[in-house]
Amino acid sequence: MSTVESDVVRLPRTAQSPSPRTNPSESSNNADEGVQRMYQQVRALRATPTKKFVERQRYRTGRLEYPRDGGKDPGLVYIFNHENFDDYNVDSRDGSSWDVEELALCLQRLGYNITKENNVLSDLTSAQVRTKIKEIAESDLSQYNSLIIFVLTHGNKSNTLRTKDGEIYAIEFWNKIGENPTLADKPKMFVFQACKGDGYSTTGSEEIPKSLKSSSKIVPTETFSTNYLKPHTLTVYATIEGNVSFRDTRRGTWFIQELCKNFSAYGRRDDVLSLLIRTTKCVCWNYAKGNKKQMPFFVSTLRKKFYLNTNRDRDALMRIAESNEKILKNLEEIKKGLLAVLDERKK
Repeated sequence: MSTVESDVVRLPRTAQSPSPRTNPSESSNNADEGVQRMYQQVRALRATPTKKFVERQRYRTGRLEYPRDGGKDPGLVYIFNHENFDDYNVDSRDGSSWDVEELALCLQRLGYNITKENNVLSDLTSAQVRTKIKEIAESDLSQYNSLIIFVLTHGNKSNTLRTKDGEIYAIEFWNKIGENPTLADKPKMFVFQACKGDGYSTTGSEEIPKSLKSSSKIVPTETFSTNYLKPHTLTVYATIEGNVSFRDTRRGTWFIQELCKNFSAYGRRDDVLSLLIRTTKCVCWNYAKGNKKQMPFFVSTLRKKFYLNTNRDRDALMRIAESNEKILKNLEEIKKGLLAVLDERKK
């Protein structure tokens, strides 16, 4: 009779090791130690300082660009809007409020902080304008990378500008503000939307405009004197000396509306001088009242390129441009390689 045996080795009872038994007190101690270690780890994590995201304070800019600090505002903007006047012989500037809206909107898109309460000054008297100019000239503006001032009003020859109760001169803006030490070596732009006479240019005619028949000056002679202009300053005029500038009573002025369009479309890519050249071309080509035309112009003592976009946007555009250049270079090399292979096969 056969017997089936298992492979289990049976030890004598005396040789078997006693079965292990768990001590309740030891198990409790182990659990307490685990909880203590967990709490210690949590306390250690809480004590470790959290690294917060900090935006870079310096961004790459071109060698010929005005430097900008990342922690500073892109620029300070003021809009002097003169629409109504005390003198009954001076017409109100209907449509100017539309210019203000468009200027605020396009500059806000470029990163400028503009509010009607703080940055738009409406219908000020001559004394109030001069007080504000003095305030800007004496303020600490070190937190700003640039200064932009728009003056929307009536005007006349030799940079005369209308206020609610009288007149001031364009030079009063940049002459005092340009001496602010906290704006030294920073770009300052002054834009004057105003007439500079009662003449006009015409289309399809080589005849000298009436405003220039008695004088060949495009701007006053003193404009180019050493005591007249300040460094790092850009002065922009809606029209040349002796001529009118046109305004639509519903849509605003030709110049400001076209300037806003170009700033909004190309302000993140092009420098200010390039934008103004575009604007001048658009005003000359796209606008006419009968055969009457308008020619904006600007005078610049800028020493570098002035960009309106924020540091982050400018830095990103430069990186994209560099990346595109590398891609194009690689594609050219691939093209040359393929052409070389094809030439070898033809042989």
